[in-house]
Amino acid sequence: MFGRKRTGQQRITREQALAARPFRNPELEVEYNDAGEIELKRPRRRTWWVNLLAKFGSVPEYQTLTLDKVGTAVWDLCDGEHTVRELIDRLADEHKLSRKEAEVSMVAYLRQLAQRGIIALAIEGKKETGEA
Repeated sequence: MFGRKRTGQQRITREQALAARPFRNPELEVEYNDAGEIELKRPRRRTWWVNLLAKFGSVPEYQTLTLDKVGTAVWDLCDGEHTVRELIDRLADEHKLSRKEAEVSMVAYLRQLAQRGIIALAIEGKKETGEA
């Protein structure tokens, strides 16, 4: 309801999605905390509601997202070199998951990261996209 509607986007095949190469948003500030987890900071967009809230108090300049150990491991692999298939294989091996469980989990997680603008996917033969 409150999200942007995406029109005119082309669907990609499962094979294209698995062959895609996720890469990090270079505009994010990245810090590792004491637990070895990543804290991602992104400048807050100045939307009308943020400006309204700013009138009643301070609004942080940055949105912060902390990734747990698994999320940090995925982030480290989102370098534009590894494919989604390679990330799935690694997740399945490291956490003793079936291939299907790992694929469902990884695709859902990458989709969330893409929707938040944290990563994007390079799909061969297509322009860069934020869909998993």
